[in-house]
Amino acid sequence: MAASKNKSALTEAGKKVGKALARSGHTMEETGNKMKKAAEKIVKKAVKKTEKTVESAIGKVKKEVNELTHKKPACTTSEKSPLFKPGKGMTVEGQIGFLAGDIFEYLNENGPATVEKIACAMKNRGSSALLGAALGWLAREAKISFSKDGAKISVL
Repeated sequence: MAASKNKSALTEAGKKVGKALARSGHTMEETGNKMKKAAEKIVKKAVKKTEKTVESAIGKVKKEVNELTHKKPACTTSEKSPLFKPGKGMTVEGQIGFLAGDIFEYLNENGPATVEKIACAMKNRGSSALLGAALGWLAREAKISFSKDGAKISVL
């Protein structure tokens, strides 16, 4: 009888262990499924973020390529001779003054222009340093104004 009782207790313990193992296996499976869903969600977000980043980068590259390949019109010099011809041995200040007069005349005749356009028109009239100084001279004398973004210069 003792053996039968031990066998019965052993069977009962085995059933309890079996149930506990089944529950823990089920819990592990549920946890695994939750982790899998969370990982899928993270991967989807990462993919969307990556796609947006790649699209943005492609857009920037296309814009840069377009800017690099866009041909700017060749710089054409003004066919008109300088309003005032600087004399030999003239001081730098004198050269700047003469160039400022030519720029002012150019803007009066042609309307607002970019620095690049003015530089093209004044190409053979001095260095870019003289051009900058002449524009500064005109600005200081309140003869010209610049657009808000600084791209265009016009006569006041």
